[in-house]
Amino acid sequence: MPKDKRESIEQEDEIFGFLKQSHISKKNVTRLKTLASSNNPKIVEFATIVLEVAQVRPYKKRRLKVLAKERRDLLQRLEETGLLFAHHC
Repeated sequence: MPKDKRESIEQEDEIFGFLKQSHISKKNVTRLKTLASSNNPKIVEFATIVLEVAQVRPYKKRRLKVLAKERRDLLQRLEETGLLFAHHC
């Protein structure tokens, strides 16, 4: 597999993993900022969305409830990109 494709898959998995965690830490936010400056537009989109989630609700408990109440647009973007699925795993 080409290096670019492998790196893209690994970065995607990493971003999905942040949503599975009980807390998106400051270290995770720093990593997401790095990923948000990637050359891959899909990675940039995913990282940007998860960064916004981390700013609104870094803890997983009641995250979706808070997003539904305060940031419906962000919740919809999570659903459209498939990142919402990662939250439930």
